[in-house]
Parts: sequence; structure tokens; C-alpha cells
Amino acid sequence: MKTKMKEEILEAAFADKEALQQIRAETSGTVQPRYAPLTSPLFDIDRVWRLMEGAIDVHVHSGPDAYNTRVYDDMEMAIQACTAGMKALVFKCQSIPNSRSVYFVQKDIDRWAAERSKKRLDVFGGVVLNYSVGGLNPEAVNVSYKVGGKFVWLPNLDASFHHKVMGIPGGIEVLDENDRVVPPLKEILALIVEGDMVLSLCHQSTKERFSIIDEAKKMGVKRIEVCHPNQITAKMTLEQMKIAAERGAFISFSCTGFRSLQWSWDEFMQATRVVGYDRLITSTDCGNVEFPSPLEAMRLLITGMLKRGMADKDVARIVKDNPSALLC
Repeated sequence: MKTKMKEEILEAAFADKEALQQIRAETSGTVQPRYAPLTSPLFDIDRVWRLMEGAIDVHVHSGPDAYNTRVYDDMEMAIQACTAGMKALVFKCQSIPNSRSVYFVQKDIDRWAAERSKKRLDVFGGVVLNYSVGGLNPEAVNVSYKVGGKFVWLPNLDASFHHKVMGIPGGIEVLDENDRVVPPLKEILALIVEGDMVLSLCHQSTKERFSIIDEAKKMGVKRIEVCHPNQITAKMTLEQMKIAAERGAFISFSCTGFRSLQWSWDEFMQATRVVGYDRLITSTDCGNVEFPSPLEAMRLLITGMLKRGMADKDVARIVKDNPSALLC
């Protein structure tokens, strides 16, 4: 009589060995709640809310936007942030300057906060130097500043390096054939110095970023941000981030990549050791219809840092002190 063989069923939980090792490492030493002592503490969520109070998100995308579908408009995002007690938001619009609209949002959120006894939320905007505003157009910077613009973002989707990464011809050049900053950009840097604005390096190459940082510092620019160097279209190594920080830039890690969420906790925690806490910022870069809201993304960032053992004071440096130094 033949013995019936047991049917083998794939256990998918064991199929991805790398993922299994990672989750075991992340939960090493923990005890499941049903077996834990009655006094075993849970994660203190109040730490997150305390760190949310006074936090600054230097990179959010609101709608309407000519390039992407956005979930919330400026005022809706401002209300969410104000409700959580955040200190400031920086609205970034890739297609048109938003300096003037931010003026009205500030008036409305001030009124909204006063009526509900909430702390003031500061909102900022500026201009992204894409083709839609004439590229490296000093007059676009001039006009943006005169109606309250704080940020000057170099080209992102229209940057020549972004085009190269995406396999698209053309794009806006920021350096000449001798790797020197092109004259229109030098004129823009002079305006940034005069107005004490923030220079944000977007989808430029590492070589371009180093050259622009050096020229900007030589001309007297005080506030420089290297935007999402963890994103594939603007990727830098940790050592390159360290060099940029040593030359005077803040390094701003963001949640999102190009059309997808993109965040490596391993890379970020390494950056805290290589770059150091004093020059790191986290921003959400959220607002796209496929991403969580900026408020939720900020909560997840703060929670992730705390869960990985980061001290509250170090989280505060990254989400409060450093972005405040960039802005103020």
C-alpha cells in the first residue's frame, strides 16, 4: 500500500530571505504583547506629537499645479499643519511662482489660527526656475522677491542633468563649458544675496552643485539647501553630501523620489553619522495624489527616527532647528 505524500505548499513568509532577516533584525529582542509583563511600556506616541509642535516642512507641493495632480491646496495643507502645532511650511510650485498666493494664505491661516487659539504658522513660497518662468531668469527672481518670495529653486524637471538622467534631450544649463556658473545664474545669486533668500539646488549634478555652492558662498549667499540628494534624479553619495555640508549647505532628505515614495532608513541613519546632525533636514516633498499628506509623512519621519533610537534633541535639530536656521 502506497503512502500518500503530503502536499507541499509554498510559505511565502519565508520566500524573501533578505526581507525576513531585516524584519528579524528590526524586531530583535522584542516580546509579543500577549507574553509581555503587564508593566511593559508601549511606544510613547506623545514624543511624536511634542516633536511635531514647532516642526518645519521645507518642501511641500500643493495644488492646483500644471505638472501634477495635487491632493490639497495651500490653505488645506496650512490648516493641517497648524492643527498639529507646526511652525512653518514651504510651498513649492514647479510650474508658476507662488510668492503672491502665499501672501493670502498667510492672512487666512493667521485668522483661522486666532479664531481657534492656535499658534501661528508661517508659510513661505518662491519661484522654481523652470522653462515656465523663463529658466534662469533674474527678473522672475526679482518679481518673486518683491511680492514676498523666500526661496529660489534652481531648475528641477527642466534641468539639463534631469533631462540627461531621464534620457531626454535639452534642458537648462547652469554651468558653461569650463564648469563655471553661467552669467544669468551669477546675476540670480547676486539677487539672492541682496534679498537674503534661500538658494535651493534641485536636480543638478553633483559637479554642478559643488560649483554653484562655491560660487554662491564666495558671493555671500547665506542660505543654501541641497534638495533631496537621496532621490534617484538628484542622487549623491554620503561622502558627497558631507562635502556639500562642509561647504555650507544644508542637506535635505525627502520622502519622495521621482513618481514614487523613496526612503532608505539605512541610508538616512548613515547620513546622521557621516554628515552629522547639524546640517541635516528632513522634508516630505509630499502633496502628490499617490503620496501620503505632508502632515502624515512628517509624523512617519519623526516616528521612524525615534523608533531607531534617535534622541529627541537630535530629532528636534533635524525637524526644527536646522530648517529654522535655513529660513531665518
